[in-house]
Amino acid sequence: MTKVVLAACLLMACSMAVPLAMAKDPTSPPLPKGARVGIVNMMDAEVTHFHTSKVLAQSFFKTQLVNWQVDSMLSDAVSQRLTQLGLVPVGMGASDALMRNRDEFFVNNSVVKGLPREASREFAQLAASEHLDALIVLAPGLNNSSHAGSAVRRALPDYLRGWGFVTGEASEKPSLFSMTQLLLIGVTPEGATLRAREWGGAYTEDWADFTPPADLKQIPPEQLDKLQPLFARILGRQASRLMDWVSVAP
Repeated sequence: MTKVVLAACLLMACSMAVPLAMAKDPTSPPLPKGARVGIVNMMDAEVTHFHTSKVLAQSFFKTQLVNWQVDSMLSDAVSQRLTQLGLVPVGMGASDALMRNRDEFFVNNSVVKGLPREASREFAQLAASEHLDALIVLAPGLNNSSHAGSAVRRALPDYLRGWGFVTGEASEKPSLFSMTQLLLIGVTPEGATLRAREWGGAYTEDWADFTPPADLKQIPPEQLDKLQPLFARILGRQASRLMDWVSVAP
């Protein structure tokens, strides 16, 4: 893949990303002042490296663990805005049942049209345990049409998920991808429902100071750490869009 083709595909993905936030349910009530909003991360601390080459045998795909505190990254992205709205952010972990069924709920299936019944039940139980009125959840997704809609990045495989970056020819700077979904979930006595969704694939960054290591298949951990503020910036933009759907009673 040439640099020009890759850049054009990224530009097209970003230009078509506007519809990816699900419209807010007009029947959902606004949150009361002082409402408690759970902040739940369901992403692993890992980064995927996808390398493209004109020679197919030289292309590769590898996922590496990182030491990033993803819970804190998510909290930093949403807590200030929640507080400004008069809401109480509550950082918390996902339940064992949610993590055990994460791929079934959020990767193998799409939640664009709503939460699966079992996921709704688990989120309602999680909210009840901490007396929460709503949840903001970060979960993985896939680069396919059911998750990304018109913003699918067609230059990349449909199996890519979570956070990662793409390398190509030696002169190209890697581009980041975020196959993630940020969900606003409302909780009422009737259960948990999806209020809004912001797809992370609508956002990208370039790794401008990247220098290829001796072994491209083994990026040193300290070099991967340079990606953390870039993904934090992507998450911040994603969160800002989602927060536009949060309404609070006067």
